[in-house]
Amino acid sequence: MKGLYIHIPFCLKKCAYCDFNSAVAPDSKKEEYVNALICEMSEYKGAEFDTVYIGGGTPTALETELLAKVIENIGVNFSVSPDAEFTVEMNPKTADFKKLDMMYKMGVNRLSIGVQSFCDDELCALGRIHNCKDAKDAIALAREVGFENISIDLMSAIPHQTMESFKETLDTAILQNPDHISCYSLILEEETPLFDSVNAGEITLCDEETEREMYEYAVETLEKNGYMQYEISNFAKNGKVSRHNLKYWNLEEYIGLGLSAHSFAGGVRLANTDDIAEYNRHNFRNGEKEVLTKKEMMSEFMFLGLRKTEGVSKSVFFEKFGRNIYDIFPKSLEKFLKTGFLIDENGKVRLSHSAVIVSNQIMCEFLL
Repeated sequence: MKGLYIHIPFCLKKCAYCDFNSAVAPDSKKEEYVNALICEMSEYKGAEFDTVYIGGGTPTALETELLAKVIENIGVNFSVSPDAEFTVEMNPKTADFKKLDMMYKMGVNRLSIGVQSFCDDELCALGRIHNCKDAKDAIALAREVGFENISIDLMSAIPHQTMESFKETLDTAILQNPDHISCYSLILEEETPLFDSVNAGEITLCDEETEREMYEYAVETLEKNGYMQYEISNFAKNGKVSRHNLKYWNLEEYIGLGLSAHSFAGGVRLANTDDIAEYNRHNFRNGEKEVLTKKEMMSEFMFLGLRKTEGVSKSVFFEKFGRNIYDIFPKSLEKFLKTGFLIDENGKVRLSHSAVIVSNQIMCEFLL
């Protein structure tokens, strides 16, 4: 069954590091966008999904009634399986009982809360609108409402962060007892305020060695505290992996609705327009259509699959493509198996622990 992604391109404030298609907007623009979104939903009426993910931006930047309208129309237009994973992203500053209670009662069963750090000076440098107390309160309030699957996002190698402050953030995160933790290194994106500040020498980031130490500390500490690493940057308690994100890493099909959203089905990738005025005129797609060849599908299956700690199943690869994995990638597999960066065991090929820090370079060599 496919996954459904819905993009809400609104925030209360644009973060200094963010290059996503999102912006601050008045309520009238938000309502106009939601009406267009519902119109796009109708084009896929009757589609079946077993994961739903509303991301952004900040979906909870919508007023409660408007967000409820989005959720309601998902049920009106689509067949969502009874055991579906239904996630909504949330900024801690937008957490209030009314909104959380509405989402919970309407079937949202997973929250992804953008915490990033539990140190206020680091949050300020990132341009976040919340502070450490807001993050703790949001998690506690979500538990009070009844949510039993809460994920939080954390970032490493961010401005003002030291090894000691990263440990403090991670230790504080564990004390909040979330079910899932995504822990990403900061990626400086061009044409963002943070990129400009770093280039101008106004802000200094930590060196690569410290960044590596942060990653290794996170892996070790989270494992000790019951969080299984199932993907390079993602850790979960038993039974709480992100089923929606696994669809991406397993090269499964999904439909993306909303501004700049992408869909992948039948080996074809479609892109929506990134122009909100065009989108609101119901000109949803930008004309980009990519039909993946079998070679491209095999490359992506390998590239994405190696992000998972379990790696790529050789039997599943054969089932999908009718070819032996060693016949398709003989040189790359031989090279990295010899160096110890790849391990072939239990019917799967996976990255070794030492390879994770250079994983991007390794995975790129599987692009045919």
